[in-house]
Amino acid sequence: MIPNVITTPLIEEGGIWIGSEGRYWSNLDRDENQRFLEVIETFGAETAVQRFYPEYFDVIFSQKRAGGLILLDPQPGDLVVDAGCMWGALTVPLARAGCCVVAVDQTRESLHLLKKRLEEEKRLDQVTLVCADLNQIAFAPGSVDKFVVDGVLEWLPESRDVELKKTYGKRGGGYSDMERPDRIQARFLSKAHAALKAGGTLYLAIENRYGLPMFLGVPDPHCNLRFITFLPRWLQDIVSQRLLGRPYRNWVYSGSAMERMLRSAGFTEINTCFAFPDYRFPEYLLSKKGMWFYKPFQFARAATKLKRIGCWLMERIAYQGLGLTVLAPSLVFIARKGNP
Repeated sequence: MIPNVITTPLIEEGGIWIGSEGRYWSNLDRDENQRFLEVIETFGAETAVQRFYPEYFDVIFSQKRAGGLILLDPQPGDLVVDAGCMWGALTVPLARAGCCVVAVDQTRESLHLLKKRLEEEKRLDQVTLVCADLNQIAFAPGSVDKFVVDGVLEWLPESRDVELKKTYGKRGGGYSDMERPDRIQARFLSKAHAALKAGGTLYLAIENRYGLPMFLGVPDPHCNLRFITFLPRWLQDIVSQRLLGRPYRNWVYSGSAMERMLRSAGFTEINTCFAFPDYRFPEYLLSKKGMWFYKPFQFARAATKLKRIGCWLMERIAYQGLGLTVLAPSLVFIARKGNP
């Protein structure tokens, strides 16, 4: 049935509800995705990924991907929107927890893979798949228990097709929509806030603009440029235009700036946590208090020399009492909507 949390007109096609589709976004280009979907029908989702795209196996199937959901505390019967669900790294664990999930993504090919996964796990009846542009979709006010935005907020300002193999760190790709990224992001957070029931919870995971890896020369995972995230916004555009021929659109934030944006969207209770080594495969999720006891070397035994040096610096800073919060690589926010 049409998910009653979405007020945008939808048409059902092959088990996926289609709305106003946004731009294409995938690690795979369009031709690869078409071939991949054919292979999935023959071998099944997990075997097909193992055989043909093993580099994405952990991205799709690793249990670590859902490590942050412990902060969200999903309960059986919760109605959850997974915004920008892609291949279902969080959708499937949410369904396993007994939640009813509305999984939204703008790329139909990604949803076909997720549909196959759910069929194989016999959980398709717990998940409604919706292909729609997150910037255009409308949600019914006060209809959702929990809202998940995992590695998605920074991509919302993109108004071009993203085939990562063709665009990541490469020149070209102009924009037709030049609205400030923070305005687009703030508008989406306000929409998520309105969709939540009183007492509902938003789970938001994103890179830290001032994370220590960025200062050590780790490339921005969105555009493959080094040392760009912490530059002033005007300088980010100049550098990106010079090197890539396009403005810098994938805005990420410090913890305090993200908290301010969430409060402006209407959230009243915000708990900020720090994910190590990052929010995608979190091994440690620490509160500000927990940061005092964090030992970076615990996750850095197999790291490169540069990363070991970075972890040593982080440990020294911790001993000086700064708690590492400013330099944490990734941020996870649990934000609640207050009662009226």
